Amino acid sequence: MPVLAYEPGRAEIEAAFDRTLALQAQENWQEWLLTLSEDAVYVECEVGIMRGREAIGAWLIPDMERARGWSFPERFRLIEGNRVSYGWFNRMPGVRPDGSHYEFIGTSYKVYAGDGLFSYHEDVYNLKQGIEVIKEWTAAQEG
Repeated sequence: MPVLAYEPGRAEIEAAFDRTLALQAQENWQEWLLTLSEDAVYVECEVGIMRGREAIGAWLIPDMERARGWSFPERFRLIEGNRVSYGWFNRMPGVRPDGSHYEFIGTSYKVYAGDGLFSYHEDVYNLKQGIEVIKEWTAAQEG
């Protein structure tokens, strides 16, 4: 974890985090990428570890293009020191006949590096559950 030359306040960290969520909601992944430091580390539980903004973008931009129209509503957030932990739904468009969403849960961890940037991001989710929901959602779109 990086050592910051100053102690950022919770408001600064929360503002930077809120910016990431706003860009995510706009599906503006190019700008979202710029909320990471140049030397950021991104750990994706099924893809692996990516180091540096360029490597992260090479994976993130095409991957999120395949998820166009999905949303990621926040379930919870915890901020302690320069760390943010938050839960989210990985939600596909539309609803099932019973009104429930096609979604699965995930959790992410971020480390704030100062100047509105995060130096670490990690995503954790259940891939098996995700695949099942995506198959169900895809079948509903085709049928």
